[in-house]
Amino acid sequence: MGATLTPMRLSLRAELFTQLATMEDAGLPFDNALRLLHLPPREQPRLAATRRLLRLGIADAGLSAGLFTSIEASLLRAATASGSPSRAYHLLADHYARRTARAKTMKSRMMLPALMLVIAVFVRPLPSLVTGALTLGGYFLKYLFPWIAVGGAVYLLKELSQRWRPAGALRDALTRVLSLLPLFGPIQLRRNVRDFFDSLALLLEAGMPILDALPIALSTVRDPTLRKQLAQIKPRIEAGASFTQAVSALSFPGHSYACALIGPGEASGTLPQMLFRYSEAETAAINRFDDLVAEWVPRIVYASTALLIGYGIIQSGAFRPQLPPDLR
Repeated sequence: MGATLTPMRLSLRAELFTQLATMEDAGLPFDNALRLLHLPPREQPRLAATRRLLRLGIADAGLSAGLFTSIEASLLRAATASGSPSRAYHLLADHYARRTARAKTMKSRMMLPALMLVIAVFVRPLPSLVTGALTLGGYFLKYLFPWIAVGGAVYLLKELSQRWRPAGALRDALTRVLSLLPLFGPIQLRRNVRDFFDSLALLLEAGMPILDALPIALSTVRDPTLRKQLAQIKPRIEAGASFTQAVSALSFPGHSYACALIGPGEASGTLPQMLFRYSEAETAAINRFDDLVAEWVPRIVYASTALLIGYGIIQSGAFRPQLPPDLR
């Protein structure tokens, strides 16, 4: 079942682990907590399946039912083996709450510019429609139908990438193209590196051995080139290198700062905390870039909207001055 269900939205995962943490701290057994969880009706099959598979254990039951992702299950498995999953619940709840808040902020800031751009596309040909230069059918085929077709294609590609295994190659190719874009490419790589070390910190904090945690954290990296490079860490550790030495031999965005924190963290036994510190610094830098984009994109969209509407009005001739018959 877990193979066919896509992960829940970030906001739902934040709510899920917040509820689980609260009930675990209150001493409620996991099977009873499952019955008290409040999730949308469409997510109830995940809870029902988890209850049926509970003999497998908390982590494996949730993973098989699609309630947990592979990283979440690994984190909970390690936390449960070392005692209580409470710490893991709190870590995941805070982790997803921060990402949810950031995603909501960016979405709210970009909503109005996106709406203005769509309105501009639909409003620009209206003068031609009013004057009769453009028929209603022509308006639909030329202006509405392409947007409907593009929206449908995007939706189908999204569903296909989630359900069709060979689509992973297409997704990797698209990721490579995005990584080559000026400004956005480097920041996308930084997101990938941040996600890798952030996931690794969560797993290590839960008590998982680093050799077991590395492949799981690597699954969060979408860029194939970066993923191939980070995959070299585990073999080097197995060959006798320290984690610091294995990371120092690589090259990725933020490499020098990561090494400056990883070395002391590994030597002092505070590696998870240092990785969290690196992740927080990278998140702050990425957020500053996102804020800059959110500041300038609306300006560009508003200017483009005004130009599109003005061009449509001029092209339609709706405000063309009408000369008296004797002067024509």
